[in-house]
Amino acid sequence: MNGQKHIVEDIKAIFASSSYPADFLEAYDQMECLACHDGRETFLVRKKSDGLLAVASCYERRIFPIRPDIDCLKELASPGLPRYYGQYENDEMLCIVREYIKGETLDAYALDRHLSVRDIIALLLLLCDILETLHTHVPPVVHRDIKPENIIVRPDGSLVLIDFDIARVVRAGAGSDTVLFGTRGYAPPEQYGFGQTDARADIYAFGVLLRFLVTGNTRENPNITIRSDLQAIIDRCTAFSPKERYRHIGQVKKALKSAAKRKRRIGAKAAIVAVLLAFFMLAAGFAAGRYTDWLRPKAYIRFQEPLIEEAVRLQLGRERGSLTEEEVRGVKGLYIYGTRAFSDPESFYRCVIDESTRGAIRSLDDLKLLPGLEEMHIVHQGYVDASGIAGLASLKVVELKHLRLSSASPVGDVPGLYEAVLFDAGLSDVNALKNCPWLRTLDIGRNDITSLAQIGSHPNVQNLGLMWLDMDNLDDIAEKLPKVKNIALQHSSVRDLSGLGTLPALEEVYVLPEQAEEVSAALEGTDVRVTVLEK
Repeated sequence: MNGQKHIVEDIKAIFASSSYPADFLEAYDQMECLACHDGRETFLVRKKSDGLLAVASCYERRIFPIRPDIDCLKELASPGLPRYYGQYENDEMLCIVREYIKGETLDAYALDRHLSVRDIIALLLLLCDILETLHTHVPPVVHRDIKPENIIVRPDGSLVLIDFDIARVVRAGAGSDTVLFGTRGYAPPEQYGFGQTDARADIYAFGVLLRFLVTGNTRENPNITIRSDLQAIIDRCTAFSPKERYRHIGQVKKALKSAAKRKRRIGAKAAIVAVLLAFFMLAAGFAAGRYTDWLRPKAYIRFQEPLIEEAVRLQLGRERGSLTEEEVRGVKGLYIYGTRAFSDPESFYRCVIDESTRGAIRSLDDLKLLPGLEEMHIVHQGYVDASGIAGLASLKVVELKHLRLSSASPVGDVPGLYEAVLFDAGLSDVNALKNCPWLRTLDIGRNDITSLAQIGSHPNVQNLGLMWLDMDNLDDIAEKLPKVKNIALQHSSVRDLSGLGTLPALEEVYVLPEQAEEVSAALEGTDVRVTVLEK
């Protein structure tokens, strides 16, 4: 609870010195940042007057000079849509507040329950009703980001469509869309080109969603056979040309209802064959007994994050086909940089940051499917929920860099960790890593860390990265990190460096040319090497 309290206080401090509308800050407490993109952020907030939780989407006017279309929700009242609570604005920022929906995202819901075709159709018929509300509104509203993460399944089984950040109102005579966004795999071709998107953009994404729920993948897989009626629905929804898709969501609903009524009929000959086959399998099972497991059904798995699945497939050399629990146990390493996955560390480390290629990984829950994972490198993402790595017994190396974490606690719950690289991760405290007794390398550069108290005690760390940090002193470093041999101080600002000379095992300090003189003076009389690196 104390950790959560500190996070809330940190967020409040950021908001207090920000350009967010004053009336918004007066009405709501900011609890957690749920998502962050260029010029727009989404926060979990709590209304001060009654404690009600809500979601606030905030837009910078310099990037979004035109008021987003999402305020259209205030005209829509439907149990399948988050209620509109209000908006707050000033010359720099617009904040729109909506209902907070409790439940599971559809991808997590589907993964936990291994949905049948009947279950999938029932859920998507509910989504059809929601889209019908949007598309038949005057003027029509297009969501433009239909995907499992944006669909919440309430505890009672009903659906709510969330995240209207890129929704738009379709206006007669309008030209091309002013902003081109979408989720790769779900967004239709026209959403990346010119011209105004309409309801058929949502229908395209609906078809991809149906494929994902049936096969576990957004892409076509020739190794998986889909029921012919469902395949026909997917094909028509995802036709390249909007003219070849269903004209409206009502047609999709009708096709799904027809598929729901389908009954499998087995002819007499087929029934006899089925009985004989069952008899043969039963006899073979008795013969094999407990000495073989070839008759046991394989446990197939589904990934929530396409990039993590791609990285796993690269390690296994399996581009297509379903993956089993037994196969993925052999995965030892993952290498992901931005929007790309790599099969080896060499190509991974050759990547250079490019803001246009920031990845879309939001959760590391998929790592729970990889019990043999020894090292993971995930770089250049947005806000990431890292709780999925907690407790991974085999994990030795964690690199989470150029992204945002809510805390270092999940990393601290990896007891066998040898190396933790948490560079530029938005952290203000890494004390949780004290639970990693084998930790040898710790890189915490470019975080909101200003004192050793925020780093904590790590008795076995030998390699320490403090780059880009602004600190007053290193007075207690010998007590907190007694075995440090190498320290990286490039771009850091430490006003009192005398603590360096107290480290009994220190061998080398890395600095930039402009730091060399000051660091050398602090280490005068010691045998420590000061290595000057180029910028």
